[in-house]
Amino acid sequence: MAISIVKRRAWNARPPRDPDDVVQVPWPQRTEFIVHYTEGPTTQTPREIQDFHMDVRGWNDIGYNFLVRDDGIVYEGRGWEVKGAHALNHNVSGIGCAYIGLNQASDGAKLKIRALYDEACAKAGRTLAKRAHIQVGDTDCPGTKLLAWVEAGMPVPAAAGADLPSDDDRLA
Repeated sequence: MAISIVKRRAWNARPPRDPDDVVQVPWPQRTEFIVHYTEGPTTQTPREIQDFHMDVRGWNDIGYNFLVRDDGIVYEGRGWEVKGAHALNHNVSGIGCAYIGLNQASDGAKLKIRALYDEACAKAGRTLAKRAHIQVGDTDCPGTKLLAWVEAGMPVPAAAGADLPSDDDRLA
């Protein structure tokens, strides 16, 4: 599945606080794909999440590499090759993908999270481990339902994308 990603400039991302602290990660160092949730309402915007990460937590930028909404729209956070700030001791090895919401991801969101995982494996040239944040850190993230989905191998019903507009329709 080809996947379209809304770039940072399109969602009005702030630049990193310290551009010298933006660390590039070579693909051989990536070994896992980590699923998170933002633990807020599904109406959160990437910019609101970035503001929280930078202004409240004091991070250099948004913590996640990617974010996914219930309607299947995917947003670039730090991107494929930048070290994240999403899972202590796993920010280099893991690509962090956050569901925008709290544990109730739609089939459309799961479809796109899985598509991001598949794309990450293709870019890495190998299979990456599927992880939930709770599996690599002391947290409840991403909740019991998303944890069960990850543990089941991140399956998505074949018809999950049938009701979603195409990426071309949404991003036109």
